Amino acid sequence: MKRQFSEFQVYFQSHFDQWGLTKTECEVGSLILSGLSLREIADLRGTSETTTRQQALSLYKKASVDGRHDLAAYFLENLLVARHERAKLCDQSGS
Repeated sequence: MKRQFSEFQVYFQSHFDQWGLTKTECEVGSLILSGLSLREIADLRGTSETTTRQQALSLYKKASVDGRHDLAAYFLENLLVARHERAKLCDQSGS
């Protein structure tokens, strides 16, 4: 299970790097994708909820998504497409 989580972190980080996120935006993004609320993220990081909200908004803008749900959907869709493509390759090589 730890290996899978690590693979997801690498996957998320590669996109965060492509989007040019700051270290703070990456951290906030990871916590958002973990399901934490902005209040929970702010408490965890020792910042105000307003600061965390601004960091999240900056992340969403750089990622060209409209919010936390779109961010999660972006990754879910890409993971499902990648899985589907791998399955097609396996089917083709096995036939």
